[in-house]
Amino acid sequence: MPGNRAIEVELRRSLGLSMREARSIFAAGGDLAEKKFMECCWCLWKANGTEFVEPFVNATFNHLPENTRAILFQRLLTIVYVAQEIELKKTGEPVSD
Repeated sequence: MPGNRAIEVELRRSLGLSMREARSIFAAGGDLAEKKFMECCWCLWKANGTEFVEPFVNATFNHLPENTRAILFQRLLTIVYVAQEIELKKTGEPVSD
């Protein structure tokens, strides 16, 4: 698993954002925090998959206010459910409602 330094470098390169700046945005909560968290996760995923995303989430998720964490979790579940439904439709398996 790469160190936080590699994650920091990738965030700076991709988004011009340090971990400290990200945590500050996350601590404020709300739409901007949710959007920025997802943006960080996406850029880290593209750079190195779970090797970057997992330590990033471990280091930052709890800096989000409780309500923001709950909203993000609901959105992530929605993304997973939609992706599963798309895969089921591709394979021709019946989709339960």
